[in-house]
Amino acid sequence: MSNCNNKFLKHWLGVLSAMVTLGFLSSCNQQAENSVMMAVDDASEIRVFYPKYLADSVEDWFMNTAFAADSNLIRFEENRLQSDPQYYESMFNFDLQPLEQAAEVDPRTKRSLQSNSLLWILDPQDAMASELINTLPADKKLGVDLFSDGIDGYWFKDVWAKSQVVLVLWDQHSAGEHYFNGFSGWLKKHQAELLTKSKKYQTLISLGTEPKHHPAIIQNQYTDSLSRILLGKYNISLSIDASLKLVQNSNDFIWLRNENSQYHSNLMVNIYPMNPKTESLINAQDFAINQRDSFTKKYLKTAEGTWVETSKSGIFPLRFTKTKQGNQEILTVKGWYSELNTNRRGPFIRKIIKDNQNQRYVAIDGFLFAPNQPRLRLMRELEIMVQSATIKQ
Repeated sequence: MSNCNNKFLKHWLGVLSAMVTLGFLSSCNQQAENSVMMAVDDASEIRVFYPKYLADSVEDWFMNTAFAADSNLIRFEENRLQSDPQYYESMFNFDLQPLEQAAEVDPRTKRSLQSNSLLWILDPQDAMASELINTLPADKKLGVDLFSDGIDGYWFKDVWAKSQVVLVLWDQHSAGEHYFNGFSGWLKKHQAELLTKSKKYQTLISLGTEPKHHPAIIQNQYTDSLSRILLGKYNISLSIDASLKLVQNSNDFIWLRNENSQYHSNLMVNIYPMNPKTESLINAQDFAINQRDSFTKKYLKTAEGTWVETSKSGIFPLRFTKTKQGNQEILTVKGWYSELNTNRRGPFIRKIIKDNQNQRYVAIDGFLFAPNQPRLRLMRELEIMVQSATIKQ
């Protein structure tokens, strides 16, 4: 039998498999409506469900990247320009699971595989996309991307768990031909948009809770109490992971830290006044870095008696992004820090909010020291906490 006929047979066997799989959709949708169960997540992971007949191809599509080596340095997106396709390849890891196993229990979380916070579903037959579109209420539909090259993206939220984002990639051709012919190229072409939207939708959903909860962040009564203190005393709302403990707080500085034998994860908040000389400096890059260094020099002393400062090395370039959150101007800075006169250094992400109402700047900063450790999940957790921060008006 020819390869073409083999593919055709596999395809229609997959159709039958998908029809059987759809049996879990209706019951799970009903459970999601009535359940308060939060989605679970590895902060660096997207779970991809695929029909069985695509098993021979799916690993090539999602696991083969352009990385020359899988070192910690190369894997971390901060060392790449956003115009570099490898920047997006380093955003997430992919966990690949057969569609018919979606309702099975994940041994890591003791929850069903479909309760992951970020799900992508490969759906060549349109069966699952149609089912979700026809059964879910309008408030669970995030949007549709109608691409001109054969595969469309349907975005949903809270399908099998709360704070969940689900993307269904549907082949416009009824026989699923675009999956068989050139899906790898299609994925490379659209990965920037798909990965950016996955992250954006997840952030928007988590910002809607108070205290803020994100499925990739473990929270408990302690972190909720810290969140209430930050909100009451400083008017700052953000997600805090339970691994972080309060180390220091003052009128202008809050420091939370998780220190163990493998890595040190840190979250700090810096507050400084706005005055006629500084109120126009939210977008001034030198001002942003000088303020960060003034706080770390004052509060973050090393065992050698030196301090922490922002790295100016070209190996670890600084990235600046300007946005707005409501009527508040935001400057996000990504880069690396170093501890003077030591070989200790690591990545950081800093979000600076111009708080006009209270005439101040508020900077939320996550930074990591993780030598010889995979940093993607750890840094993504810090990014989630930093980006969750808002100033209550």
